[in-house]
Amino acid sequence: MKYILKSGHELIIRKTIDENEDIFNLIKKLSDESDNFPFTSEDFGLDSKNTGAFADYLNMRENSIFYVAQLEGDIVGLSYLEGGKRARTAHCVNLGIGILNEFNDMGIGTILTKELIKFASEGECIAKIDLQVKSDNLKAIALYKKCGFVPEGKISRALFIDGEFYDYLSMGLIID
Repeated sequence: MKYILKSGHELIIRKTIDENEDIFNLIKKLSDESDNFPFTSEDFGLDSKNTGAFADYLNMRENSIFYVAQLEGDIVGLSYLEGGKRARTAHCVNLGIGILNEFNDMGIGTILTKELIKFASEGECIAKIDLQVKSDNLKAIALYKKCGFVPEGKISRALFIDGEFYDYLSMGLIID
């Protein structure tokens, strides 16, 4: 899917194509430049082969997807929906998203989120999208609300960063 951003740059949202090393390096960079991820690059726990296998695994499942955001040829973000593996939870998917800091505030997060919602809405097996967002990440919370997500609760002390605890806000979107 191609988009022209307000800046005039062309953004492409697509599934991954054998880009294990690129995705792995992006996740490591994202996790170190922001404290909104639940891990750092040191404790990520995967290598490039496993990271690519995860993306490929999601793209093969009916209730999951893994997209990258490519701007002027460079991968600058990622997003995914990971669906439940059991019959009783397969209808519910978890959303993950990350964009490199230098590309924030360009509308990429909104486009990625809307593409994930579109994917979920076009299929027949997804009935709900869940996400957890650090409770002080006000820009992300505003984005999710703009896209129709509603707060559903708080997970206290979900993260421990630099000697402080942080809560997660759980949000959800019903897919009809």
